[in-house]
Amino acid sequence: MVSEKEFISQTAESFKKKKIKSFPTQFISFTESKVLSVPPKVLVMGEEFFGMHEILTAERTVACQASTYTEAKYIVYAGREMNSEIAIPTDEKALQDAVTLYEKYLDDLMKEIVSLYKKQFPEGKNSLFVMNEVIMQLRLVRY
Repeated sequence: MVSEKEFISQTAESFKKKKIKSFPTQFISFTESKVLSVPPKVLVMGEEFFGMHEILTAERTVACQASTYTEAKYIVYAGREMNSEIAIPTDEKALQDAVTLYEKYLDDLMKEIVSLYKKQFPEGKNSLFVMNEVIMQLRLVRY
């Protein structure tokens, strides 16, 4: 029987081999966009500041600002690829649809991880912790 630590590592590797879908390219098709320059680092959600939403680097320096919470999530999710430029659709509906589809995809991944955990550890009580650890190893985030 594998330990929870081994399960986390094996599950993360399994998901990496399956190829985690890339955001936003696999969740949107758009022609009109604006390009945002960001540092090629891990991005995280900051605070709302005078109606703008800050996006920070993992070191807690301000990377950029977004005018809506949805746009901020879009930037953080797209930042997983650590590119220095992010194309953001100018159409608000396209932006919202991409974020919604991606969050559903992430929710489904999380449910799958919990389901795999419960099969491996029927008496286990750490499913949320294990799921979070797998998600972190995959460098995914869900807001």
